[in-house]
Amino acid sequence: MRNPRVNRVIGYAVLFAGFIFFGAGFVLAKGITAVLGIAGCVFGILLCIAATVWMIMKVRCPHCNQLLHIRLYDISRCQYCGKSTDPDSRQ
Repeated sequence: MRNPRVNRVIGYAVLFAGFIFFGAGFVLAKGITAVLGIAGCVFGILLCIAATVWMIMKVRCPHCNQLLHIRLYDISRCQYCGKSTDPDSRQ
């Protein structure tokens, strides 16, 4: 998938899923299900790392391949080359 806006949304969805798994694992780690809680925390951390790597690799300008803002800024235009980030545009 070459659309950086879609890739950023996918990255944020996986990142927030990682937060949820980490939080649930943290809550479960205090009870009898400590092993399940630790596994949830580790899985959540791995999801957060994978989402960060995904966004660094995939949220790039389709024209000049520079890294676009990963934060929730408008990335309809590349801040480096000024072209539209829509991969189908010929600007």
